[in-house]
Amino acid sequence: MYIGLDIGTSSVKGILTTNDGEIIKTSHKSFYYTYLDNGGVEISAEDYIDVCFEAIKELAAGDVQIDGFCASSASGNLLLLDNDMKPVTPIYNWQDKRVTTEAKEILGEMDTYELYKRTGWPFSYKTMPLALLCYIKKHEPDKIKQCGKVCMSTEYLYYKLTGKWGISTSSGTPFFLIDQNNGKYIPEILEKIGINENDLPPIMPCGSVLGKVTKEAERHCGLKENTPVVLGSFDHPSAARGVGVLEEGEMLLSCGTSWVAFVPVKDRSKIEKAGALIDPFLSEKGGPWGAMVSVSSVSERIKLYVDRYIDNTDKKFEILSGLAQNNSSNGLVLRLTDEPCDQKVEGYGKGNIAHAIMESAVRLLKEKIGALEDVGLYAESAVMVGGPSSNPLWPKLISEMLKIEVKVKHGAFAGAMGAAEIAKGEI
Repeated sequence: MYIGLDIGTSSVKGILTTNDGEIIKTSHKSFYYTYLDNGGVEISAEDYIDVCFEAIKELAAGDVQIDGFCASSASGNLLLLDNDMKPVTPIYNWQDKRVTTEAKEILGEMDTYELYKRTGWPFSYKTMPLALLCYIKKHEPDKIKQCGKVCMSTEYLYYKLTGKWGISTSSGTPFFLIDQNNGKYIPEILEKIGINENDLPPIMPCGSVLGKVTKEAERHCGLKENTPVVLGSFDHPSAARGVGVLEEGEMLLSCGTSWVAFVPVKDRSKIEKAGALIDPFLSEKGGPWGAMVSVSSVSERIKLYVDRYIDNTDKKFEILSGLAQNNSSNGLVLRLTDEPCDQKVEGYGKGNIAHAIMESAVRLLKEKIGALEDVGLYAESAVMVGGPSSNPLWPKLISEMLKIEVKVKHGAFAGAMGAAEIAKGEI
């Protein structure tokens, strides 16, 4: 049996599965962040590990032999440790917005398109670990000078399990420090920040066996000592593995905190032309790269509109679904990226508004997918995963608007299934 974790932005989901893919047990635990007045979004390293270990302990409970463990993740969450490997910062979440001008001050005016071609992701100077490292260098330079390890949250979990450091080329992409073309850290960026390559986790291919669970970790997470621990991938390519989206012409629609369309692409330069996010995916084994386009934090925008116009109780999304299912938008067109406007919905019933909210989310996704189609990357079929896939109206609306067949598979646990597949050494 194998344990696969999918560490998302808001929660960690996990499965215990057999070698033939039968899911024996699932687990779902939530993270709780501190939101600061300066735009900061953070969680203590201890709380983060506790939540992950809780999920692992639940999956590993009972008389089961675990033959491998792997975690895939949304990643992009920064953590600094001292020379004793004790956290000296909280974990800064990828949604953290405290950075203003610090990244431009430290890094200077860079050719951001060239950086994108190397790292695989466009850099905004505002978010993700690279920008936050600049923020720390500007305001707390001693933490940079004296740190013993600079990592992301997923790599810290791996360290707590095995006592060893490693980062996969896939989960390491949102670090913005790794050149995807050669699998090495970018020296000129490290120099500007003032960190040494020895202070970073060694880069390894996705699927590498990092090490084995230590006796200390066994006491805290329930995985038996010497259980093999395998480096996973970024969450969306993990979900693609979990549902079998592995070839050009196929598409994964991963709907969680952000809504992401993921497509396998043989020619990396096509992804660059589209300006999409790039994942190494199966390229290290001679297969395709992965292209991703994203409607960032769309779930928060949906919630904002639902709270205002539909319902603000714990059953809000059930109510949204029921109202939308039995109504049409009746001509109402909303754009979730805009601030709610009461005048715009005046005269429409809740059912019309509910349907218009759902249509707007799908429309935003379609616009993003258009960037892929503009460079000739078309999908003939799609698989939808994530929490919203449990509502049959979402795949129906997506199928109608994108004009392709949309199937649902593994729901909220597709990323965890992909991690389990990586643990098996099969994909």
